[in-house]
Amino acid sequence: MSKTIIRSIFAIFFARLAINVSRRFPYPFVSPIGAAFGVPANSIQNVIALTNGAGLFSPFFGTLSERYGKKMVMVGALVMMTALSVLAAVFADYGIFVIVMFGFVLGKIIYDPTFQAYIGDVIHFSRRARVMGIAELSWALSLVIAAPVAGFLLDVSTLQAIFVFLAILLGTSTIVFWLLVEPAQGKTHQGRPRIMNPLSAIRVVSAHPPAVFALVFTVCLTASHEIFYINYGLWMEDSFGLVLTALGAVTIVIAAAEVIGEFIVITMADRFGAKRTTMCGMLIAAILFLVIPNLTFSLPAAMFGIFLIFISIETAIVSALPLFSEILPQSRAVMMSANVGAHSLGRVAGGALGAIIYKFSDGNFLLIGLVAGGLGLVAFLVMLRLVPAGGNHQS
Repeated sequence: MSKTIIRSIFAIFFARLAINVSRRFPYPFVSPIGAAFGVPANSIQNVIALTNGAGLFSPFFGTLSERYGKKMVMVGALVMMTALSVLAAVFADYGIFVIVMFGFVLGKIIYDPTFQAYIGDVIHFSRRARVMGIAELSWALSLVIAAPVAGFLLDVSTLQAIFVFLAILLGTSTIVFWLLVEPAQGKTHQGRPRIMNPLSAIRVVSAHPPAVFALVFTVCLTASHEIFYINYGLWMEDSFGLVLTALGAVTIVIAAAEVIGEFIVITMADRFGAKRTTMCGMLIAAILFLVIPNLTFSLPAAMFGIFLIFISIETAIVSALPLFSEILPQSRAVMMSANVGAHSLGRVAGGALGAIIYKFSDGNFLLIGLVAGGLGLVAFLVMLRLVPAGGNHQS
């Protein structure tokens, strides 16, 4: 890779790290944030839950880079988030907080598929998984920054101090991005760029079967994980009676698994093949969904199984990104935006289905594991039979 591309990737990574810090800081501090606004903690939880579903609207923003170029779209998202941070730092109001949190998730669902498409434009497919894996490390590292910094600022100051920190971090990343990132010279932007509206973008994706099957894979993967994810805490409470211990251990498990999964993609996916890596991660996760409900005899065994699930799911998600970026090479941002929407759809559907199964089965975790494992196997088979291996297009 040239020095210009390396500088661009660094700036993209730094900006995404700032964006992810803005998304992850509220999770450990729901109670003090609620107290700062004089609202119940569950009000803050509801805001977080609603913003998590906002990714469903990502496909409607996938055409922005067709109009304005990928660099300008990413800069616009960063400028918007910087301005929102300043707004929240100035006004200590719950209504402003809600608007700002929705603005943050809007910025993320615009930035993420655009940067993935940008990497698809400038990095050859044979090296793309490594670069995307490195970029995805910003998600895991953001938790390492967000939790201690937000905790310290809440301890010595007020919630507004966190937004001052975010404004500085996002503002700095915007400047670095503007100075270092070169505009992508992809085929889409040679000559006069194509102008797409959201409806035509949907038609482009739906008319290409591999793209549709890729989105089916994403929905099934995310739904299977969410069905398990929203219920395993209740299962551990019933099985082991160690709620606080389990929650504390799982926080460590999630952070460690994210990093390990991303490093697996960085070190193996280009060599082993992105499709094979994705399939291996998905198959292991599906099997573990079926096995873990039978591990009630041992807390360490259950925790190790959960640890492996997070590694496998993270590996499958991240290694699929370079694969999907090659499915519609002339409309990468549109495809990657659709994939973000599919993730949100799977998360919402999986959460709802998981709650329904738990309620009507009286907490039968064997059934929950069976449904999650079944969906995981469907995702594996879709990837195996219906999603192309990629690498046929030059970038």
